[in-house]
Amino acid sequence: MKNFLFAFFNLCYLTLNAGGDFDFNFRNEVYDEYIKTVTLEINNLPTNFPILTLSSGQYVMLKFDDLLNEERSLYYHVIHCDKNWQPSGISEIETISGFNDERLRNYEYSINTKVPYIHYWQQFPNKDTKFRVSGNYLIVIYEDKMDYPILTRRFIIKEDKVSVEISNTFPADVENIRYKQELKVDINFDKFKMRNPVNEVSIVMLQNEDWNTAIDASPSFFSGNNLRFNKVKTFSWWGLTEYRDFDTRSLMRLGRGVKFIKRNNKDIDVILMTDESRRNKVHIANFDFNGRFIVDNFEGMRNTLVTDVLDNYVNSTQASDQLTQTLRDSLVSGINQRNALLDGDYRAEERNIRSDYTRVTFVLDDMINLGKDDIYVFGAFNNWLPSEECRMKYDSGRNIYTAEVVLKQGYYNYMYGVVNNQNKINYQVMEGSWNETENEYQALVYYRGLGDLYDRVIGFHTFNTNTSLLSFR
Repeated sequence: MKNFLFAFFNLCYLTLNAGGDFDFNFRNEVYDEYIKTVTLEINNLPTNFPILTLSSGQYVMLKFDDLLNEERSLYYHVIHCDKNWQPSGISEIETISGFNDERLRNYEYSINTKVPYIHYWQQFPNKDTKFRVSGNYLIVIYEDKMDYPILTRRFIIKEDKVSVEISNTFPADVENIRYKQELKVDINFDKFKMRNPVNEVSIVMLQNEDWNTAIDASPSFFSGNNLRFNKVKTFSWWGLTEYRDFDTRSLMRLGRGVKFIKRNNKDIDVILMTDESRRNKVHIANFDFNGRFIVDNFEGMRNTLVTDVLDNYVNSTQASDQLTQTLRDSLVSGINQRNALLDGDYRAEERNIRSDYTRVTFVLDDMINLGKDDIYVFGAFNNWLPSEECRMKYDSGRNIYTAEVVLKQGYYNYMYGVVNNQNKINYQVMEGSWNETENEYQALVYYRGLGDLYDRVIGFHTFNTNTSLLSFR
């Protein structure tokens, strides 16, 4: 009876708030200092963008750790959103089959770690909650009230109604032709009827899954069954450079990018190699993971299917298109093999409960006069959002910047960015930018027909710039 009343009152609350009066951000964000290492994986693979095909049997797995290390009554709620990531306003009954506001019942305590934590996971869709329509969805994890979530996470459900073609093109910004990347995009809708495609369709594109880089555009015209975008500079980004990286999968030896490891009674300190600005350096085509991270652990239950592939990956000094794709395919293949051996039992994936937390110190030489702007370290591990923990603090005695960030063992990509007083992030100041940098772009096609009440996602495509890299040297 108590659970029924809890769900009933939450349903009433959310019905009243269908218009979108929520006191939290509809983006990937953590609101509780004890919540760490949040991931949303497709079919348990950490390399995939969180997008599902409607009624396909695919699933996303939300995973996170609670360093409070005390059992809490945590619940999830899923909100259907429009293309701008605001509540769509349509009835929950129209978007979800089953129940919302269900309790998280899947968790395990960490094993043999200096820093104790509880590892949670939740699959979507599941036996209690299924989805009826495509579109943007926000997962809200909360303890007592929806007003005070501990984290929010975006994912997308799509329909395969249109196809998207993407290719590299010469940047229209001639002054920055060596530093920017520009894409040509076409949408083919020969199998999907639309009354007014120019006004009913829009496309959102991201660079390396970072929502801060999103570009939203509408087609200029259509020819036959193809939608065209002919406005100059529509899909243009700074190419930046390959991500920096470090490897803490082993705490018994120094991994890539690690200078020193210090073990204390209660925790572990990891000091990284000192970094420098790369703004005026020659571009080096190192293979990176486009900002992502993977949790892994050498000293726990060693998983050779994943760990050996990743070891080859981070120790490689080659730089070729074939190597990039081969290593990514090998990593995914290794995880698939591991999952097959586990026979679907996620509890046996011990890298998530045997990997320890460390205090990672990022160190950056003070070589540029940045004035009043702040430097932050960014990556998928902090959703590319500036936070006080990730702000670089100036050490006048050593003339360096440092930041101490609590991170789980694994392999990480990161970059330094400068944030101004308008909260705009500038990576070029610290990292430089080149047109030949390898980047991934994600394209989401949205459709709202005449009289429709919500935005459908009718197409998706991922494009890697190394597919047909242009050179402007």
